[in-house]
Amino acid sequence: MQEYYVNTFLEKLGLTEYEAKTLSALFRLREAEAPDISRTAQVPKTRVYDVLDRLTKRNLVIEIHGRPKRYMSMDAGKVFSSLLEDKKKELAALEKEAESLKDTIIVDKGDGRHEKVMKVKDKADFMKILGQEIDTSNHSIHALTSLGKEHTIIKEPLRRAAGRNVEIKLISEISQESSKLAKELSHSGAQIRDFGHGMHTYIIDNKKVILALSDFQQSKPEYHFTIWPDNKPMATALSKYFDHAWASGKEI
Repeated sequence: MQEYYVNTFLEKLGLTEYEAKTLSALFRLREAEAPDISRTAQVPKTRVYDVLDRLTKRNLVIEIHGRPKRYMSMDAGKVFSSLLEDKKKELAALEKEAESLKDTIIVDKGDGRHEKVMKVKDKADFMKILGQEIDTSNHSIHALTSLGKEHTIIKEPLRRAAGRNVEIKLISEISQESSKLAKELSHSGAQIRDFGHGMHTYIIDNKKVILALSDFQQSKPEYHFTIWPDNKPMATALSKYFDHAWASGKEI
């Protein structure tokens, strides 16, 4: 019963099941060869060496050189203290990230019909927000964008939109690097044309506009963009340029 609680506690501290079983067995054996540890811990012999190697690298187990090699566990108190310290560092990092993230989004507090000005630290975060907006589409998604690896994030939202018979058209200057991604997005249901335009905007259902205020092609500490949930004049103006670019673009 005590062994079960020790194993469970070690897993709570971040060890895998096999790591916890191996370390718990070494607490009892104190010093042993790998086959003995494998039998006591009930960890497959094919896995125990890798497990012992990971525990050694984390300074939880000492490898005693010889023929054959033997392994010794650190004192249980020291092991728990080391793992708890790692957990504290992990929690501190999460708290720091939470503190940073809570100020990354500035949203208008109005009735939802007005624009939202937002900022994110990473382009991938913008794509996650964009994916949520794509999920609200009913009729059309027209985008003037520059394809980057972060666009893989919206493949599934685009596929879901296509499943709702939403018309999806993307215009981007297609490079050798982005051609594969363009084909992947095409498989998700998007029609894509190659045309250089230098913009980063999405028009949804001819009324919602998502417009980048920062240059998303450049590496920046943060990126700003705006969302107009219902701005038909802006959507119409951008759609006119979109139609021109679409007519001028090359099918892929």
